[in-house]
Amino acid sequence: MIKRFAFLIILTISLMGCSTLLSTPESDNCVERAKGVSVTLPTPAEFGGSVSVSQLINADWEGEAHTLPVHLEISSERVVLVGFSAWGTRLITATYEKGRLEEDALAGLGIVLPDSRQILMNLMITLWPVEAWAPHLKPIGWTLIEQDKHRILRDASGETVVEIQYDEPFKLGTVPAFIQYEHKQQHYRITINTLSPNGR
Repeated sequence: MIKRFAFLIILTISLMGCSTLLSTPESDNCVERAKGVSVTLPTPAEFGGSVSVSQLINADWEGEAHTLPVHLEISSERVVLVGFSAWGTRLITATYEKGRLEEDALAGLGIVLPDSRQILMNLMITLWPVEAWAPHLKPIGWTLIEQDKHRILRDASGETVVEIQYDEPFKLGTVPAFIQYEHKQQHYRITINTLSPNGR
């Protein structure tokens, strides 16, 4: 169990080349993508809809499978992500509201928990429109390109960092039933299965 949660921390932090969330009040929605390079998050309203869904985040790395059940709620005012243990206990909660990104983790379990803020940011880069991300990525020279059921995230040198595949063409304000990440530089894959797509 400890090994699994420790792996998820490494995975979620490294997925987009990020390290940590800045903690000052002025940058509560700013994520550091590389040393000295940070990006702000789009607003909840830029998602373009309102959903409440349950998901399974599965990671495949060096032949080992890891799973984190989550519940995601998106409205024009806020985004809330809750992560659970395999037995259904709430472990982590991330809330993004009014320009602030806050995390609450269940204490006293004696285990290392995944960084819910990083998981939330990674979900946002798959679900928010490319147009919403463009002004946030431009200052650091990163680009997010979308074609039909496919997205590519490139860094400032033009190298592909992540490819994202959907089971259907992207639709504003909805959550696809299936999403797949492939990290081209660190050679691992993450899949997100939505158990209740676009339910409310």
